[in-house]
Amino acid sequence: MVAELSSIERTDYVVVGIAACQRRNAEGKAEPIYVLEPIPATALEAMTIGLRTSFLKVLATTYGALLVEHQLVVPPELSREDLEIGQDFVERINAATRTYKAKPHLRSLPMGIVCTPDTLTPLQLNYADEIKRLFGIKHVVSDSDNVKQHAHTHKVL
Repeated sequence: MVAELSSIERTDYVVVGIAACQRRNAEGKAEPIYVLEPIPATALEAMTIGLRTSFLKVLATTYGALLVEHQLVVPPELSREDLEIGQDFVERINAATRTYKAKPHLRSLPMGIVCTPDTLTPLQLNYADEIKRLFGIKHVVSDSDNVKQHAHTHKVL
């Protein structure tokens, strides 16, 4: 089973979408951006039951249609001038593809169909603009992030 999941074929099923995100500009204000991101199987499952999402468009396609000789090819159905590519896209598309191999019952979208908040079938996205996803933020871990423990936590009583 592990060997099957580790090998990715050009014909393997995967879902990608355009997410509405925000990025902080030089003045520190949030400005909207649109990001192409892979969607793992469990995230698609959550969308199919109507959970709110930041995705505006979703497309089921094949791994080989997205990556040609390790270069990203944006599907024409998702193309837009202001589209940005998600961080670590190739690694994340590999991981998302493996989730559909591990859970084939979650391949609920037909290939080549674009789903939006306006489409009724096969999936109507429950887009929620109040979901504020910040893109490109680097979190720096510091000592102040540590959880303070009670003085007696590690003592033998």
